[in-house]
Amino acid sequence: MNIYFFGGSFDPPHLGHLKIIETCLNRFDMAHFILIPANESPLKKNKPIASQIHRIEMLKLLIDDFENKIIIDDWEINRNGPSYTYDTIEYLIEKYPGCCLFMILGHDQFISLKNWKNYEKILNSVKIIVFNRFDEKFILNQDIDIMKIEDFKINISSENIREKINNGELFISDLTSKVNHYINENGLYKINEC
Repeated sequence: MNIYFFGGSFDPPHLGHLKIIETCLNRFDMAHFILIPANESPLKKNKPIASQIHRIEMLKLLIDDFENKIIIDDWEINRNGPSYTYDTIEYLIEKYPGCCLFMILGHDQFISLKNWKNYEKILNSVKIIVFNRFDEKFILNQDIDIMKIEDFKINISSENIREKINNGELFISDLTSKVNHYINENGLYKINEC
């Protein structure tokens, strides 16, 4: 049983995330595709801005058209403290015994993989699929066996989206209309307001 999982802050989830999901669903044979929003990333300086509830609701809106093909797992987001990938992998192995796990990463995450907690155990527990989101030259480590998705050129970041919203932009082309509406309706990411 092949299980694909894609974790991240999803603060907010955007069209780049959606394109990764669509690419995986179209290219790979799987029993489940699981989105795992993080409580907080150990390697990021700042905690997510939107609440856990808002991020899960935005993910639901992002995948609304997939007719239950995708699972949003709130295991990480409901834990206190940082979200360590190896803990999540152990959780998934226990939840889906006998599964073959595929971890989805952006190239920007992949190049920092050696800094992750239990890095070698992660490599021994999952197969890694790396999306080259920012049209960067792949930096490969010879001892890591990965599948590269190089025909994927979507340069979108949640940080840039949050900055645009904070600067007063109401329609962000890097978001689905449903997520964009949800953000506006709930006043998310507007930090500079008095």
